[in-house]
Amino acid sequence: MLANFLSGPVSPIRYGVIVAVLILLCSACSKVDDPIAVGTDSPDRDLADYLEEMIKSARAMDESALVRGRLAMTYDVNGLREAALATYAQAEALDPSDFRWPYYRAQILAEMGDHALALAVLDRALTIDGDYTSAWLWRGSWLLKTEQPDDALNAFKRATELEGGLSADFGRAQALIAKEQHAQAIEILEPLSKISTHPQLHRTYGEALRSMGRTEEARQALAKGKTTEPLTWPDKRRDQRNVHIRGHASFQLAQTLSASGRADEALTILKRLQTYHPELLCGGEEGVVLACNLINSSSIAFDRSGLPQRALETVQRGLDLNEEYIPFHLTIATLYRQRGDINRALTYIDRAIELNPARGYAHEQRGRLLFGLMRYDDAKTAFETALRLEPEKRMTFFYLGLTEVESGRWPDALGRFQDVVRVDPDFALGYVFLARSLGELDRVTDAHQALRDATHLGADPREVRATERRLRELDVRDNRK
Repeated sequence: MLANFLSGPVSPIRYGVIVAVLILLCSACSKVDDPIAVGTDSPDRDLADYLEEMIKSARAMDESALVRGRLAMTYDVNGLREAALATYAQAEALDPSDFRWPYYRAQILAEMGDHALALAVLDRALTIDGDYTSAWLWRGSWLLKTEQPDDALNAFKRATELEGGLSADFGRAQALIAKEQHAQAIEILEPLSKISTHPQLHRTYGEALRSMGRTEEARQALAKGKTTEPLTWPDKRRDQRNVHIRGHASFQLAQTLSASGRADEALTILKRLQTYHPELLCGGEEGVVLACNLINSSSIAFDRSGLPQRALETVQRGLDLNEEYIPFHLTIATLYRQRGDINRALTYIDRAIELNPARGYAHEQRGRLLFGLMRYDDAKTAFETALRLEPEKRMTFFYLGLTEVESGRWPDALGRFQDVVRVDPDFALGYVFLARSLGELDRVTDAHQALRDATHLGADPREVRATERRLRELDVRDNRK
């Protein structure tokens, strides 16, 4: 009967009825289960309060895909994965045209190790928007994990067509290696190894070289790829979830934002957290660590926002509440050092060491301050203490080398800068000073090679030119002998 009605001539009245019927049908199709409610019993009140607010909104607007999706994102970024998976599915049922809901759901499935199902869900997202580069990068990565290198290569090629970049090129190389086409992979990886210091890229390059019998080149590449940190790429849509991070996880986010130059955003988060962990708790017996951390992180963020006086006032307030909290001493020392008041900075570092003499970082900072005061032997002692407590730190070796340079002990300086480039073969400035030390010891040929390495790694041209001038002076001196 309905079919006959819909198939008849379309008058204005009939058209209005048809629209009304279709709206009712669509509404019936879009009905989903009630919002899932979990996590509101969390002892972290910042998270629990936010979840209660999001659940309440989802119940009030139970047909809104956007509100349901926001609830899913909140579950997702705060570690409630099962609830997030189900809620993303609800949001997708309410609005199958929104790329985000299957995309985010696929991300969770991949994180849980179900790459096959993640690919199936991701394909739904790609039918909605097939031009989002990051989605193709994920698709290629997950296809490699499911041993489908041909399809993975096609996914990375699509990413290259859309936007290109290092991640897409590296993905193509990985797919070629999985297909045992190592020579072609090396053609891609060799130029990438000259512009990127990422360990995974160098490790992959080294393994490809080794498979081709290029042992010495492989050894050098593998030396730069010791850590296992995976290569990642920007994903703006994925990052949209982060606005819903709450609780202790949001403190970590604030620290990341502050360090990446987004201090204003960090301060907004820190201020919100202080409603749950007020400053006065820093001087109490409970909640000390987080309350003090919030004060200290706020001080650092104020400084990064170009408000050094506000930063100083904030950390001083923390010290007034809890004089034995070591990070306050380290932060205020940094603020005074930046003002050029090295002696005052040193008193705070000395107090930090008095509170905990086993922390290498504090001794390293003491060494830097003493170096600034031209107390080179004392600085050397501080750096050596730091190394005993925290061995194999690049910058400690580097500053130790500088103390030897200032004292004219070139053989010792050479040893320190050799340690620097051993620990970090990509540290350009280390090669600059290695070159200078080699030159002073009449090893001019080796010095020029070290300087070429520094240039290749992107050393500051001014440092390179200054060292080149010194090497020329040494050449002239040697020729006169």
